[in-house]
Amino acid sequence: MYIYRKEAKGGVSGCLRCNFSDWSGGGGLRTVSMCEPAGGAVQRAMEAAVRVRVLWALLVLLVPAVVGEELETVEIRLRGGSDDNEGRVEVLYEGEYGTICDDEWNINAANVVCRQLGYKGAVDFKRSSFFGPGTGQVWLDNVVCKGNESKIGDCSHRGWGKNDCNHDEDAGVICSTEVRDDIDISDRYVTLRVGDIRLRGLTKRIPQAEGYVEINYQEKWWPICADGWDYNDAKVVCGQLGFRDALTVDLRKYRYERPLLHKDAWLTRVDCTGSESTLTECRLERLIQGTVSLPCLSNMTAVVKCDLGPRYSGVSPTTHRKLSAITTQPKFVRLKGGANTGEGRVEIYYNRQWGTVCGQSWDLKQASVVCRELGYGSARSAPKGAQFGQGHGPVWLDHVVCTGNELSIVDCAHSNFSATSCTHDHDASVQCNVPDLKVKEKIRLSGGRNPREGRVEIQRGRKWGIVCSNSWTYKEAGVACRQLGMGYALHALKEVWYFEGDKLDFVMADLECDGTEEALHFCRYKSWTNKGCKSHQVAGIICTQARLPDLVPDASQVRQSIYLEDRPLYLLYCAAEENCLASSAYQMEWPYGSRRLLRFTQAVANFGKADFRPNIDSSQWIWHQCHAHYHSMEIFTQYDLLSENGTKVAEGHKASFCLEDSHCYDGYEPKYDCNVGEQGISMGCDDTYKHSLDCQWIDITGVPSGTYTLEVIINPLRAVAEMDFENNRISCKLNYNGYQVVANECHLGEDELLNSIY
Repeated sequence: MYIYRKEAKGGVSGCLRCNFSDWSGGGGLRTVSMCEPAGGAVQRAMEAAVRVRVLWALLVLLVPAVVGEELETVEIRLRGGSDDNEGRVEVLYEGEYGTICDDEWNINAANVVCRQLGYKGAVDFKRSSFFGPGTGQVWLDNVVCKGNESKIGDCSHRGWGKNDCNHDEDAGVICSTEVRDDIDISDRYVTLRVGDIRLRGLTKRIPQAEGYVEINYQEKWWPICADGWDYNDAKVVCGQLGFRDALTVDLRKYRYERPLLHKDAWLTRVDCTGSESTLTECRLERLIQGTVSLPCLSNMTAVVKCDLGPRYSGVSPTTHRKLSAITTQPKFVRLKGGANTGEGRVEIYYNRQWGTVCGQSWDLKQASVVCRELGYGSARSAPKGAQFGQGHGPVWLDHVVCTGNELSIVDCAHSNFSATSCTHDHDASVQCNVPDLKVKEKIRLSGGRNPREGRVEIQRGRKWGIVCSNSWTYKEAGVACRQLGMGYALHALKEVWYFEGDKLDFVMADLECDGTEEALHFCRYKSWTNKGCKSHQVAGIICTQARLPDLVPDASQVRQSIYLEDRPLYLLYCAAEENCLASSAYQMEWPYGSRRLLRFTQAVANFGKADFRPNIDSSQWIWHQCHAHYHSMEIFTQYDLLSENGTKVAEGHKASFCLEDSHCYDGYEPKYDCNVGEQGISMGCDDTYKHSLDCQWIDITGVPSGTYTLEVIINPLRAVAEMDFENNRISCKLNYNGYQVVANECHLGEDELLNSIY
């Protein structure tokens, strides 16, 4: 379609004449000239302004018709570069952007990518995450191109999603700045890369939830024209900034601010549906510098006000206010296994049991519904394939399809609950956009051998202080690593006197976190003082971005296998040697008499993303001659019998006799055998201790009949880091009449709150 010249004449003398030239599908609107109304008559000026707006509206309607067909082929983008023509290659597949592995990556493939993006060709190709590692899926591997393909997907490759790579191998390109002769990317929709966005408020707040919308392009912040700006556009901006929704903004308080001049606008029109995760996915129009071809008629900058929601209302790290109690209120959707706020495996609570969501049809639209339901913004990634470890229990939802406007993931179209053949290796996950609370600047590490370890130092006001470690655990260490953006806590160090660092007078004492906080500043603490910590009790951490195991005990095995045995003392010598009996057993006259044992089978599965290995090297394992095996951990499992008021009435513990792969799920192979070589539990396998084994019990001799709670805790000392410690405990109700025992209501300890309410 071409418009070479058009005149608009008024019905009175002194007409307004608007000349438009050379509008084409390839070149765009090149020039616009507007004549001033003759005679300066007010009515004629008003008529001219109306005509300009009508013509502008007509042009806006025409633009999609010109470029829309071409836009459907845009399936690739660049990220991480310093300009539009370079970066990490990300390709769109099944509604989600992912990366390309650099195996066999060369200049031919780079040429295909650059031509697909509208450039004449490639200047160079890059490997080994030259432009930084991506997130989500690695969609393509072993890409081999001839160089003349029209799209990167037309090249030879292993198949979508099939790879043996990680994001340290992401491929990149540097394209020529010359644009293809048959295409013009300077002013078309969608292909514009919108980087970081921010709100410039009249006053600074944490988090900043209201203000002028600005985008970062080529290391400069640019405003967005307010023409056509509506709720859907504001919702996308708020979602990208980590807020769940947009609110009506009072524009009267902005009227005295300097109005936007159209020459300052980088985007002159934004058109979103409201379901997009970022502005990049919306239809965008860009001002062509040096012309007024896409004028900002309102002469104002877009302003938004975002909904903080109950999760972030009143949050301020400067005043140490804690996050809203919504973090402890029962919800029917949760995230598990993630190291950072707003990320993890999606789990649904249904029929008194937590289950997962199948990722086979999972994309950013579905993920964004989950994120907003939990009080965050839109999703920045929708990982599949159990990226944050496999769940357990049923797969509740499959074939989930959302419009993007649902209030809950269960409101989306999906198959019947549990009517799925999907397995847990397809579990869906999310990584949500979260508000910037400016907490990373208020914590630092000192004295470590690398940036991920050291003494923890936190800031209050202008002063820096250390943290006393008298109550320092993996929960607090995990919050510290999260605040630093350094992944999971590998170790919670309690005495870091050997780390060098400046002498700091102020300390935070008696710090206690529940583990869900976004910063240590939101945890409970007793005092902020200059009295110092006792002895060498100063807290430190070692963080890791590596994948970790995740042990989950099987509650059904305990419930089904539990029973009583009166076992003679002469059969318990080895157990006694390993301290598996109650203290009263050692006061008896051996070998006469017996002990009453509460016995059960225990199966522990590793649903994480790495093997579970003992915390000490095999050279330090202790050989026990009586049972003829090595102990590789001091305590692997702890058993407690609690009265109705929570008092411990009996206990047992079991060192890791032989950590091995008793059984592996489909697609996984056993690696560890307790009688040969190393010990451990492979990813995708479980280690089962039968009820007949020594020490697989609690000695309840002398315990009166009654109602009790049995607790089984795996890795109780947290000697080995895991993705999630909250699923390491089983809790069962026991009815004991003095002769027999019945277990019921066995469940993972993390499920107690919802089970008690519903």
